[in-house]
Amino acid sequence: MLSSTPSRQPGEDFRRKVAAHWGVTYAQLEALALGEEPPSASEPSSGRTDAMPPNLTASSADYVWMHELPTELRLIVLEQARQHYAFTLVDLPREEWRRILTGLEREALALVAHRAQTDTSDEPARAARKRQPRN
Repeated sequence: MLSSTPSRQPGEDFRRKVAAHWGVTYAQLEALALGEEPPSASEPSSGRTDAMPPNLTASSADYVWMHELPTELRLIVLEQARQHYAFTLVDLPREEWRRILTGLEREALALVAHRAQTDTSDEPARAARKRQPRN
């Protein structure tokens, strides 16, 4: 299908969205796709960071986790909060980070409860589906 704007190639909008998602310029993405040396950027095209802001670090250090939440999911909740910072680059007040952690923790607990409920409700159905030996 041809683009409605003749100045752009088909699929260019999608490639621009991908470049923005990856945090590179459109020119860098095109160079990469063509196997060329990508043009260097003096600064990263996105301000994303892998660091945790001070208020989030402090909030997570004194956060009282619910004992039902496994350690692996606690790490995921912290990563989700860090991702929030990575895309907004705003270090919120500690109370706000605590509220965000609580919400993410509740969502993770709801997922655990849903999975546990689904697993236990499937057991009778699985037992009924097992083949009986022939006589």
